[in-house]
Amino acid sequence: MTEINRRELDYDRLLNLKALSTWTYDRQGEHGEDARAYEAALASFQAHLRSQHVEGDGRRSAVRRSRKVEKHLKALVKASRRAERAAEELRTSYATHVAHVAALPGQREAKAIKRGDRRQALGEITAKSLHKTAAAAAPAEETPQAPAPADGPRGLGDLWKQQRKGA
Repeated sequence: MTEINRRELDYDRLLNLKALSTWTYDRQGEHGEDARAYEAALASFQAHLRSQHVEGDGRRSAVRRSRKVEKHLKALVKASRRAERAAEELRTSYATHVAHVAALPGQREAKAIKRGDRRQALGEITAKSLHKTAAAAAPAEETPQAPAPADGPRGLGDLWKQQRKGA
């Protein structure tokens, strides 16, 4: 066992990835040993309980009786295996978290640069559009426009009226 497991554990030390890895490897080892011990006990119980035949038993009566005891040992084996996997998942998820947090400043800086470039491009497009609009809206050199004929149609309504009169 390592030094981290020999004394009162300071869980804040586990925030160091190396210390957490050592601690979880030790937990995995303990849970693995427990699972193997439970499996050995299960095999012993199965052999003993399944060999107990009582007069008048059916063909599988001893097996059915032994399952009532075996299920609890099987649950212990399953719980130990689950705890072993959970220790592994803790280590890998924390390592992923540490890498993600370390990469965040760089990602945010890249995003800010991209956002700034996008804003600059948008500003240039807006300026170009405003320039075109201002050029189109500015009065050109004063050229006299011919007044519209007074008797010609001024809108759709007048046009329809003229067509009715002519028809």
